[in-house]
Amino acid sequence: MTSFLRQPRVGLALGGGAARGLAHIGVLKVLERENFPIDIVVGTSIGALIGGAFTTLNGCEETERRFLKFSASSEFRRSAFDFIREARRDKRGLISRASAIIKRGIFYSQTLYKVSFMSAEALAHNINSLLPDVDIREARQSFAAVAADLVTGHEVVFRCGPLRKVVSASCAIPGLLPPVPMAGRTFIDGGWVDRVPGLPARRLGADVVIGVDISPEVGRVVPTRGVDVMVAATSLQAAALKRLQSRYLDYVIRPDVSEIHWADFSAIGLAIERGMEAAEAALPQLRRLLSWRRHLVQQISSPLRRHFRLAAADLEVVDKPLDRSGV
Repeated sequence: MTSFLRQPRVGLALGGGAARGLAHIGVLKVLERENFPIDIVVGTSIGALIGGAFTTLNGCEETERRFLKFSASSEFRRSAFDFIREARRDKRGLISRASAIIKRGIFYSQTLYKVSFMSAEALAHNINSLLPDVDIREARQSFAAVAADLVTGHEVVFRCGPLRKVVSASCAIPGLLPPVPMAGRTFIDGGWVDRVPGLPARRLGADVVIGVDISPEVGRVVPTRGVDVMVAATSLQAAALKRLQSRYLDYVIRPDVSEIHWADFSAIGLAIERGMEAAEAALPQLRRLLSWRRHLVQQISSPLRRHFRLAAADLEVVDKPLDRSGV
């Protein structure tokens, strides 16, 4: 009888969304404050960055401190993200508008002829400022980061390896951040294959999966420029992928970060606040979900696990160190 009443393993799936993903910190702060059980953390893109920090540093307090310090640093103000934020900001005045147009032109022209706008050295410096130099297996909770193999398109779930390098791969936004080579393969941002990684969390043993989705909804304004049409089309594709993958989530927390630009990491205070608000509003439902699953987890887990094993057949889970012979 006790096996039927065992505590379900809770997985947290942290989605991508660049600076908007700083809201993950707010969600984690509330769950940590309420002693809400978290057994598995899986992140993609910014979700991998914050999930990696949370599970290897001293919880939310140290994670928030590092991100606040970085967002206020001179290194960040010289970064590509701050450059893009300034270029996209709606400024008044002829000189300000001209400056923004020039900056956009520089960004687009450089991404046409270089592999990425930000160098690999700059990316490594930023990641090193935020994450400890440890192996993923040293995390307090079970942690995994999702990346995409640029050649095969496979979704790769890293459960081991150097935290900094794996997270760099998961965050490698095409055109903006450089692809990351590992063991003869090349990896890019995991958000291109998994927006909110619920299925990987299931594959790693979670009975209950809570997703945190901070990606924007598809816009309702018809674009008029070619580049905006391409961006809108990519958003449609991402939204369709997210709808398909949401079936693996038991509950989704959606912080309202629509007013935060995806490159505006200086809005960290607002993002954290919105994450906390969304998590606090979700707490009653999360507790009910956990209570219900506690009594039914053994009875329902067998057929569900069979389904998830079949669905996850194409996931590539890396749980031993990479070498040049493959994964």
